[in-house]
Amino acid sequence: MLDEEQKALIEATERYRHEVSQKIRSELSSAEEEIKEIEQGVWDKIQVFLNSNVGMWLLSSVLITGGAGLYQRMQHSYEEKLHNRTQLIVLQFEIANRIENMRYFWRKASTVGDGAFALKSVFLSKTPINPDVEKINLSVLYFNLYQLIGRQNPEALEIVRELEDMEYDLQAQKSSEPLSEEVKKQGLMLINKLEKFLVERAS
Repeated sequence: MLDEEQKALIEATERYRHEVSQKIRSELSSAEEEIKEIEQGVWDKIQVFLNSNVGMWLLSSVLITGGAGLYQRMQHSYEEKLHNRTQLIVLQFEIANRIENMRYFWRKASTVGDGAFALKSVFLSKTPINPDVEKINLSVLYFNLYQLIGRQNPEALEIVRELEDMEYDLQAQKSSEPLSEEVKKQGLMLINKLEKFLVERAS
């Protein structure tokens, strides 16, 4: 049977996932509306031009052959923009979710086994925002995020590598041994730094 702390954690996780789900839906709706407005504006301008004499001549001689290709390119561009924006939101929320999970379990950790469990979020998600990223390593999530935003933060990637090394070190120790205060402070410092980088990126 679940104790009160486990129930509270499950409730908090479900609330968090619900909020994230609403935020993603809201962002996607906003992106779709923005794209529709842009597309409508373009077509309004094209329609005004095509109703002119020059437009009619151009339509009959040139646009009939090239218009379809142009429209396909525009549509592809909009779809790519929407996809990238969606991916960016998913990556940001998944990284934030992993950091929050690590911090929660790391603060509660009293043994080496508890610490290793807390740092498992570096490798896979305990409560995934999106099943597509559930088993993707945190360093890969950061790399994908930096690909989308066009710049990297080598320090954040280095911290992820330090957390990976810490998890490997803990796995090599006896799980029932107490987690030293020094290791606990170091882990919490690294987790807090990762969150700082993510907050700076979002602001």
